[in-house]
Amino acid sequence: MGMFLQTFHTISPEEAKKMMDGKPVTILDVREPSEYATGHIPGARNLPVGSIRRTAQAELPDLDATILVYCLTGARSATACTILTELGYTAVYDFGGIALWPYEIED
Repeated sequence: MGMFLQTFHTISPEEAKKMMDGKPVTILDVREPSEYATGHIPGARNLPVGSIRRTAQAELPDLDATILVYCLTGARSATACTILTELGYTAVYDFGGIALWPYEIED
């Protein structure tokens, strides 16, 4: 058999919030900068999904960091999580879209 294929985890906004409150995590907003500017989750970094394959290694040097990923509705976050796991990140969590985020948002 080939190498074990790393997969990412899909979690709820509630689970993501617990993780954010509990330990150091990296929150990634993979929408476009114009969308990020209209409001994002506090502490989130903006890495658009279209450039994530090119920018991830420089922006996120720790392959074992806990990375929580979201977009607007959940489609782009799943794509971004797939790319991150292909690049070798080991603790990637997709918590869907900011449209379903019931907690604080900042501009």
